[in-house]
Amino acid sequence: MELEEAIKGRRSVRKFSDKELEKGILERIIKAGNCAPSHCNTQGWKFIFVDDHKIKEKIYAAGGSYAIKDAPYGILVLYNTALSDNLEYRDWIQSSAAAIQNMLLTIYNLGLGACWICHLPNKRTLRKIFNIPKNYSPIAYIIFGYPKEGLHEMPRKHEINEVLAINKFIWPKENVPAKIYLKRVSKRIYFILPSFIKKLIMPLTDKFVKKFHN
Repeated sequence: MELEEAIKGRRSVRKFSDKELEKGILERIIKAGNCAPSHCNTQGWKFIFVDDHKIKEKIYAAGGSYAIKDAPYGILVLYNTALSDNLEYRDWIQSSAAAIQNMLLTIYNLGLGACWICHLPNKRTLRKIFNIPKNYSPIAYIIFGYPKEGLHEMPRKHEINEVLAINKFIWPKENVPAKIYLKRVSKRIYFILPSFIKKLIMPLTDKFVKKFHN
C-alpha cells in the first residue's frame, strides 16, 4: 500500500470481528510507533498492550470509553515526562502523537482497524490499574483489531484552500460554542469523581456519549 493511500484511507474503527491477532502483527505496530520522531530524540514512550478483558472492564468502569471494553485489543501509550524541559508546548504529547499516528497507519496498512481514544479515566486511576510510575504520563489508548465491516474513505470537511494560509492568519474570528464550555466543565468534574460514584452514574453518562456506527 502506498503511503498516500494509507493516509487517505485510514479511518476510525470501533466494531471488530472475533478474529485473533496474527503472529508478528503487534511487533510491527509497536516498531512503527518506536520509529516516530520525538523531542530531542528522547524516544521516551512506552506501550502497554492490553488483551485482558478484566483490565478493559476496569478502564471502562473507571470512566473510560465504552469502545474500550468492546474492542479485542488495546495499546496504552505512555511518555516519560521527566525527559521534557518544554512545558509550554508539552513536547511529550507531541512525541506520543507522532508515535500514535505511525501505529494507526501501520494498523490500517496491515488490514486491521483502530481508533485513537482519549476518553479515559483520570491519570491517577490509570496509574493504579497498570502500576505506572508518576514520571510516565498516560497519553492515549488505541483500540484495534480486524474490522467487522468494510472501510470507506471519510470525506474531509474542508478543502485545501480553506485550511491553508501563507505567512499570516487570515481566517475570521470564531466564537467557542457555549456547549463546549459546558462539556469542558462537566468532564473536569467527571474526571475528579471517585470511581464508585462514576459506576453509579455510568448508565446516565453513557446516554450522553456520542455513539458511532463504525
